[in-house]
Amino acid sequence: MSQADNKKVLIIAGEYPPIKTIGRLRTAKFSQHLLANGWTPIIVTLETDANTHDSSLENEIPQGLEIYRVKKPDLEKIIVNKIKALLNKPPEKSAVTLSKNADIKPQNEQISPKQGFSPRDSAIHLFKQILKYLVYIPDDFNLWAYQAEKVAEEICKKHDIAVIYTTLPPFSSCHVGYKIKQKFNIPWVVDYRDLWYGDVLREWIPTFRQKIELLLEKRYMHKADAIISVSEQKTEFLQKLIPDSKALWETITNGYDNEIFEPLLAQPRKTDEYINFVYTGRLFKNRRGYAFAEALGQLCKETPELKKQVRVHILGGVAPEIQQQYQRILQQYDITENYNFTGDISYHKAMQAQVDTDYLLLIVDTGMTSDGVIPGKLFEYIASRRPIFALTDPGATQEIIEKSGAGIVVPAESVEHCKKALKKLLQQDIADSYQPDEDYLKQFDRKILTARLANLFNHVMN
Repeated sequence: MSQADNKKVLIIAGEYPPIKTIGRLRTAKFSQHLLANGWTPIIVTLETDANTHDSSLENEIPQGLEIYRVKKPDLEKIIVNKIKALLNKPPEKSAVTLSKNADIKPQNEQISPKQGFSPRDSAIHLFKQILKYLVYIPDDFNLWAYQAEKVAEEICKKHDIAVIYTTLPPFSSCHVGYKIKQKFNIPWVVDYRDLWYGDVLREWIPTFRQKIELLLEKRYMHKADAIISVSEQKTEFLQKLIPDSKALWETITNGYDNEIFEPLLAQPRKTDEYINFVYTGRLFKNRRGYAFAEALGQLCKETPELKKQVRVHILGGVAPEIQQQYQRILQQYDITENYNFTGDISYHKAMQAQVDTDYLLLIVDTGMTSDGVIPGKLFEYIASRRPIFALTDPGATQEIIEKSGAGIVVPAESVEHCKKALKKLLQQDIADSYQPDEDYLKQFDRKILTARLANLFNHVMN
């Protein structure tokens, strides 16, 4: 079947290449493999800027697809600049950030002026907090969603769209799918990469707003024809949350593509004199990994020669409050030199670091619904073919690692368990080759997962 003969699916995705977020990968790979399953995607996504664009990711975009990139209005910047102009203050220079970053907040932050600010600065700070807590509902993509709705409507007038597919977050994307479903009566499939209500990274949201968002989420989901999540635990949570939904329920996990890592794995692994642990990704909110630092610190106190042997590389951004806590821990145990914080790096450099390291450090979010969290990073790690040392509470991630034999799992915040497992690991020889249970992992192959998605599209269309 040629692409011209394929059925068309309208994909609403706030994160899509070359945006350098891990959330882009699921949608990018689905759009690539859907072509072989009788479906041609048309993408509505975010227009990139200097902070979000990574040109090395452009090769993840399938050739020939129609992609509509919608600019995200920065309401905060627009209004703050107007206020500053009235107050004769210089304009804001910061660029927009994705909603997932906008949700990163210290747990004790309140809607109040910061002490020590001038009255002008305090007023501006208070205004920013009002926007974040009271205006950006459900996230700071809400204005973008209204613009994306207009673009999606024009696409539906131009093309014979068979299915709408909305992937979350950003949760404002739901507005687009909901409105297009109403206007054109096209089957609508919603894909939860993260939970909306009840997600471990959204616990900072005030209770009154959670209630508002839950009503909004239920209103949207009652119009959905199919609802997908990335783990059985999340699917069960959503079914209990929206028990009267008539949608089809499906669990389609994230997955991996061996071909991405094959060129890197074909080269000899680069090693040095250290035992290296690599974590690729951001640390923020409930994703911290303090237990590993404390366990390593205690082991270095007990066995001083370890201090010269072990290096931990955190390859990604770290929220300021988490960085401060790391500084306290590392200074307490005198292991500052054992940790290397690089900040954000390119996706290619992260992949190279993953295949070269001795051990991959996986730090999973903690919280009420953490049992259903399966980081997309887990499948990248599996494809990297290096053993994983995972800090995660019992649940879906633990099950995959243990059943596949991909590594070691310890409770996310238990220094005692982490120390015991790390001590045992450091006493073992480092293996140059590593093979988990391939038969078990076949179910997570992106091609197989996309075939299941295509079958779901066929079902709701008919």
